[in-house]
Amino acid sequence: MTPLLRAEALSLRHEDRGLLEALNLSLMPGQCWVVLGPNGAGKSTLLETLAGLRAPNEGEVHLHGRPLGDFRPRERARQIGLLLQQDGTGLHNSVLDLALTGSYPRKRHWWDTPEEIFAAHRALEQTGLGERAGQTTDTLSGGELRRAQIARLLVQDPTVALLDEPLANLDIAQQARIAHLLKDRFSGPDRVLMMVLHDLDLALTLASHCLLLDGSGAWLAGPRQEIASERHLTRLFGQPVRREASGHLVIDWETTS
Repeated sequence: MTPLLRAEALSLRHEDRGLLEALNLSLMPGQCWVVLGPNGAGKSTLLETLAGLRAPNEGEVHLHGRPLGDFRPRERARQIGLLLQQDGTGLHNSVLDLALTGSYPRKRHWWDTPEEIFAAHRALEQTGLGERAGQTTDTLSGGELRRAQIARLLVQDPTVALLDEPLANLDIAQQARIAHLLKDRFSGPDRVLMMVLHDLDLALTLASHCLLLDGSGAWLAGPRQEIASERHLTRLFGQPVRREASGHLVIDWETTS
């Protein structure tokens, strides 16, 4: 089976510091990848590179078996959806207008079709913003704005979803709801999901596969059961991680490493 997205010998640097060295990674249909690592480890840079917004220092990215550089931007956007930590929205657009921008890569006309408007309303309902469609985005809280950006991603409907802190600013109940919405939507038989998350418990609940980045260039990738061990995570975060009786891995905040 051909990977939906593949990184081959990918190396990333920031100024004189190596963030990632010779990463080989295949994102296969149905997988849910979670990227874990300390601040500054290159997680956001990696997602931008996989999405084609940044050129790697070395190596290549392939989409559906073709070099990513062979795709025109709009063609690439039909296949790859990227949600950034800082995602500009145009503060005076309506919430519905923001969701509708997700339809741009597939548009054939300059106007919004009834099908596109229906898809945008449905996405807003799914993210709990159905009643806010007519408001301007500058009236939303940080968490509501994040959900509106996720609604835009649902409208875009990519086969590869690369999400940088998608649950930022959401309260606990919304985090769980949106996390499962994203997994259900983007890790189906013909799709793959990769998310940067900081909540370890939620990350390991959602993940089928994990990518650990320590910021020195080293990386570790594979199925969650193999990668998410107490030893690997303790080394990654510099803080003891222990396994509870329930089997969950948690950071031990009462102990220092």
